[in-house]
Amino acid sequence: MSARADHSSTPDPLRNVHLRLVAEESIPEEARGQFSYLQPLATDLMAGIALDMPDTVRVLDDRDVALVEWDTLAAAARANLLSAPVNYDTVDLPDGAVLHILGHPESVFAASKVLVFDEAVKAADGPEIPDEGVLLVVPNRHNLVFCPLNDRHVAEAVNALAQFGQGAYEDGPGRLSPRVFWWRTGTLTSITHFDQESRTMSIAPPDELMTIMRRLAGAAR
Repeated sequence: MSARADHSSTPDPLRNVHLRLVAEESIPEEARGQFSYLQPLATDLMAGIALDMPDTVRVLDDRDVALVEWDTLAAAARANLLSAPVNYDTVDLPDGAVLHILGHPESVFAASKVLVFDEAVKAADGPEIPDEGVLLVVPNRHNLVFCPLNDRHVAEAVNALAQFGQGAYEDGPGRLSPRVFWWRTGTLTSITHFDQESRTMSIAPPDELMTIMRRLAGAAR
């Protein structure tokens, strides 16, 4: 099903489009030329637009997005993503860290809320987002799990996020990325390093984030 086919059966096709987080691995190499509008977001991830219909959801291709003026299409997709239902919950970890979860078992757009992250958290009555940002994982389409960078429990949170991200990514369905990301003012940066030879991963924050984490860890001493 495509946007072209939908015009004949839906009075307003724009009501069914949503911004969507797209795993780079989900677009076959031979098809990349048909999705040139997809915007690189971070390692493994891209931002696109999907058409959500009762029986299927598909990422629009270049021919689809060319049918509608881009600003109109993008604005509708953004508004629809913001209004997509999502549950908000928290998990208290043993050493005091708190993980925050935007998720929905029946929504394919829960993880895509990262594309409108600050607004989505506010709409869900989630925590205030500090200037330093948050650490987060989007392992599959149903889960966005994050921890604000605002207290000394950041090391525990990083480990918990990494473990959850890897496990949920492997379990699926709709897997996106096992990486831990640093979100700050709309920018998403991977802090996970993969060693191709040993096929292991580790957390390797950039210098600026490491400075923030050390400051937070030492603030309570």
